[in-house]
Amino acid sequence: MHAIQSFLLPRAGFPRKLYFRSTGTVAIVPASDGTTPEVLVLDDGAKISTDTFFGALYLSYWVKYTSVRDIQLVVRLKGSAVVQIVDTTDWGEEVVIQKSISSTTLQDHKISLPELSETHPFNGQGPHRRHVTIKAAGECTVAGMLFSTQSAPKRKLSLSIGLCTFNQEKMFARTLERLASLVENTDSIHAIHVVNQGQPFASDKIRNLLQKPKFRCTEQRNLGGCGGFTRTIFDALASDEPVTHHLLMDDDIVLDERMIGRAIQFLEHMTAPYALGAPMIDALRPTTMYEAGAFIRHDNRLQPYCHNVDLTRKGALAHFDKPANTDYNAWWFCILPLEQCRDVRLPAPIFIRGDDFEYGQRLAAAGVPTLTLPSIAVWHEPFYAKPSGWQDYYDLRNRLIFGATYPSRVSQLSVAHVTGLVTTSILNHNYLSAELRLRAIEDFLAGPDATLSRDAEDLHQEIMAIAKTNAPERLESAAWKARDPIIGAPLKTGNMRELIVEQLASLAVTGLGPLRRSDDPVFMDIAVRPATVRGRGYVLTNGPRTFHLRYRPERKRMWSLMLRTAGLAVKYRRKRKAAGASWSDRIQAYQNVDFWKAQFDRR
Repeated sequence: MHAIQSFLLPRAGFPRKLYFRSTGTVAIVPASDGTTPEVLVLDDGAKISTDTFFGALYLSYWVKYTSVRDIQLVVRLKGSAVVQIVDTTDWGEEVVIQKSISSTTLQDHKISLPELSETHPFNGQGPHRRHVTIKAAGECTVAGMLFSTQSAPKRKLSLSIGLCTFNQEKMFARTLERLASLVENTDSIHAIHVVNQGQPFASDKIRNLLQKPKFRCTEQRNLGGCGGFTRTIFDALASDEPVTHHLLMDDDIVLDERMIGRAIQFLEHMTAPYALGAPMIDALRPTTMYEAGAFIRHDNRLQPYCHNVDLTRKGALAHFDKPANTDYNAWWFCILPLEQCRDVRLPAPIFIRGDDFEYGQRLAAAGVPTLTLPSIAVWHEPFYAKPSGWQDYYDLRNRLIFGATYPSRVSQLSVAHVTGLVTTSILNHNYLSAELRLRAIEDFLAGPDATLSRDAEDLHQEIMAIAKTNAPERLESAAWKARDPIIGAPLKTGNMRELIVEQLASLAVTGLGPLRRSDDPVFMDIAVRPATVRGRGYVLTNGPRTFHLRYRPERKRMWSLMLRTAGLAVKYRRKRKAAGASWSDRIQAYQNVDFWKAQFDRR
């Protein structure tokens, strides 16, 4: 028998409702027999259900992407209980098996199930997912549940793990500690490649962990998240102990390391090569899905799947009843097949913001699409928790690069769109964002040889200098958090005509009318636009109130930036096609091993 998914109890501090649900009195207690760290003890009449994000078995994914059709359940239990295996289909829930179990000692009880093809001919209609319910008849101890199959894995998977870090020691130490305990007992994990692009590690815990077997640490200058991840791929490809797959993970995630084992089990049964990613759960709202993969729309826009969905609410798991066919998975947790990575070369040196979806499209073009798998996930601080800053440069520049190098996949941003991004920042008094976006357009138009041939660290220092010079005032007083923010009314249509009218009205007030610079109303970030802030200063905040930034209108600065924007818009209109062709023709020169080796060797 081959295990395909084990029931997991939550680690301390992890949200219990994502692992199992219960009614009656159910306690997690230390195991007495040493076979497992903890067990569940159910009082008479208590009931548990695994119909949760981490508890369910997503049958539609197993049927579509693997050859597994026979599935058995093994329950390790003491006492008396009624066990049900339940499938969710388009027609509701169906009890596949119900069985009464009784034993005076902890024993494994095997429950055979009909093959999926015999139970439901899979035709896109169901079954979608499977879960287990156990209802105690008297006190009952549940020490484990395991779905298994007689189908042999398609491949023996070997894995290396790549993490790049930049001055995130507290969170990084936590991740390393969990990985260390995992790799000691997992033969399929051969190496952990750590790339430190920040200050030398001060943490004794980190330094000690990096001395353990299988850990490899490289100190390198700051080449951004792209350069750090690329170094781990480079090292994995060059390793004397080659592996089949490479897992990329962020340094600031909250990781349940058992997700890696689940991902390995799924990959070993897959019938074709895929990049396998994990969804991201909002660390500030730890039962809320932030993104389960994303779509790349033709208008060069990213659209997250299952965004802001509370996974504990009724019906939430229906988002995963059928595969969503998303286009990419961010590299907070994504496993890449290394043979295909060698074929498609290395990521382009775009420093940060976009390396994951660009590389994902290159793999997809080579026959390796991305699959975001439910039943695994990591927690990560959401992007709304921090205000935008220097990242605005990379966001816009890399979108323009993507539009130029994948013209059959997405359309290039129009003159009106690019100009509107800058003028919106100006009229919102966000002169930092305006300066960064103007620089992004200029560097795109300069072409790859002028931009990517530069030392990435030197260029980043210039961007950071722009950010520092134009940074808004940060307000640290707790009194600001107590003030109710203005939410603002949404746009009526959001069409181009409405946006232009709104911007012209704001330009007239801010450029010619009276300015109100001192009343400082607090605006929610989603409410800030030219129509709501026209001509007056304000304080920007977000939903969880993690920052308060003061923005004030400066009339002379506004007109100067508007004139620069108008000139650059004319230049963008004239040179956009030629610049795009240059990026398309030359980008491969910056994706090869020799280019990256020179970057890594430079001190």
